[in-house]
Amino acid sequence: PTDQTRDPNYWELEKMWRNLNEEERQQYVKKRCPDPIPSKYSPEYKLGVINEQLNELTVNYLKNRKEDMYSEYTEKDKFTEIINAKYLASMAAPGEPVGLLAAQSIGEPSTQMTLNTFHFAGRGDMNVTLGIPRLREILMTASAKLKTPSMDIPFRSDLSNLNKKAERLRQKMNRVTVSDVLEKIEVHCEITIKPDRQLKTTMR
Repeated sequence: PTDQTRDPNYWELEKMWRNLNEEERQQYVKKRCPDPIPSKYSPEYKLGVINEQLNELTVNYLKNRKEDMYSEYTEKDKFTEIINAKYLASMAAPGEPVGLLAAQSIGEPSTQMTLNTFHFAGRGDMNVTLGIPRLREILMTASAKLKTPSMDIPFRSDLSNLNKKAERLRQKMNRVTVSDVLEKIEVHCEITIKPDRQLKTTMR
């Protein structure tokens, strides 16, 4: 060796390297990390092509979940298949207007938050105040007469038929009007002459 500044062990290591054949040298060649599956296959069309983070979460969940959580719908194969299907459904196809979808996703919740009341489907007499109006009437105005008053009533856990008793109490405390319980009404009007002339109305 002509370079005396290097450590003597360096020259010894170089000599050992040069004495190796090609097959032995391949054992020390730096191996390239394999590319992830989405780099080879399109996740928009191939079922099961998911990113590494979701795959790690799925594997860790299946490994750490308790035995009593198993059922016919959450077996390992079916659970993995459902995750893959959900991931495939969440992908945006090439050319899809993702900006428009993002704007709609942001605008819809804010619209729901600013509505005064939410009507329940099939119940014209029932509505609740949610979102920003609900927070405003509770925290900011502290109104004594809320549009949709609510009450939290704790029950003892040792009571029997707790659900039935709670439902019976709810029915007793709810406001009931005639229109809520009246199904049909008939009104019959006639003019009577005897003993006095008058309009007689019969409701039943």
